[in-house]
Amino acid sequence: MIKILAKNNSQALEYLCNKLDLEMADYDLFISKNNASSSQFMTASIGCSALIIIGTVGDSSTLFADTFGLAMFYDRFAERNVKEYCKLSNIPLPPQHIMDKLCIAPETFNHYAASYGIQCTCYGEYRKTHVYMIPDDARECAVAYDNYIYNDLFKNTVATTRLTYKVFGLNNSTVNEQLNKLGKYVSRKCETNNLDTKIVISFPPKCSKSVIAETSERMQELFGDFIYATNDQSLAKTVVDLLNRLGKTVSTAESITGGMIASSIVDVAGASNVFYEGVVTYSIPSKCNRLEISPHFVDEYGVVSQQVAQEMALGLIKNCTDVAISTTGYAGPSAGEGLPVGLCYIGIATSKGVSVYKNVFSGGRNAIRQQAANMALYLVIKTLTK
Repeated sequence: MIKILAKNNSQALEYLCNKLDLEMADYDLFISKNNASSSQFMTASIGCSALIIIGTVGDSSTLFADTFGLAMFYDRFAERNVKEYCKLSNIPLPPQHIMDKLCIAPETFNHYAASYGIQCTCYGEYRKTHVYMIPDDARECAVAYDNYIYNDLFKNTVATTRLTYKVFGLNNSTVNEQLNKLGKYVSRKCETNNLDTKIVISFPPKCSKSVIAETSERMQELFGDFIYATNDQSLAKTVVDLLNRLGKTVSTAESITGGMIASSIVDVAGASNVFYEGVVTYSIPSKCNRLEISPHFVDEYGVVSQQVAQEMALGLIKNCTDVAISTTGYAGPSAGEGLPVGLCYIGIATSKGVSVYKNVFSGGRNAIRQQAANMALYLVIKTLTK
């Protein structure tokens, strides 16, 4: 078991958890800004294979030393690393009271050289538990994990074969129900977030190729069109890759999702080749003025309707784009008279026409919006891969 302690969610923490998920590692995550509760978690972690602490390294080192009654020392290696980084980066050397925090470590612990700043990862072993104190920086976390943590915890383990699938549109219980139909000789782990699921299938060492092939075929039988990727990539990355491969562009007209679809696409490297434009037509006048929808049309069918979603997508497809996405719905806390919270219409338009999909999502306001954004991206994938 690996224990992880952090003060808040961050890109560094996300990177670490994703890496551990790929290794099918068992880990326990605790997020707290309270020193007393953090100290209790540290104490409970001793005896596990590893304790990884993400935050300000000096503070983590001090709290760890205080928790276990360890002496502290000033590490000259860390000092040299800080001085060299400042010289190469042409930045002033921190004052001594800052250097004291950057370079201290519990007795018997050491520092790895930093690559992207002046905080060095601190590491050591305490009562047979590997302890790593990592800066809250995703790049530094990547260096520490790839070069040190992985080698300490996983490199010497017997290699196993893993298959990764991304599945969309099923809840966690349904996914697990299907996975239970696989053979008992494989282990599986899945995580579902807003209808988007990552599944990792792990095989025993030296498992035969025929068993792996049969399991792969069985996964296709169990999940079929719900599978949108056979590697660990997001819906948005899949959409961008697909559009790049087909030489097509996409545009968005968003209401309920408020720009979430456009933002997720732009987050992907290479999006500039395929993303034409995005508009958030949140109000009725915006829908009418920007997308040329008649106000009488909205009055007749309602702003949250199949017809309005269709007209929103058509308003975009006229503007030199190959694929248009539109969303309109009720995220809550209220909805139109007689209509449920979570009702959403998603329009997908291409040169072949417009398809509109009705959905009723559940959960809180932002969960509904994220599900709608995810569903829109999934529908683009299905439209382009028919």
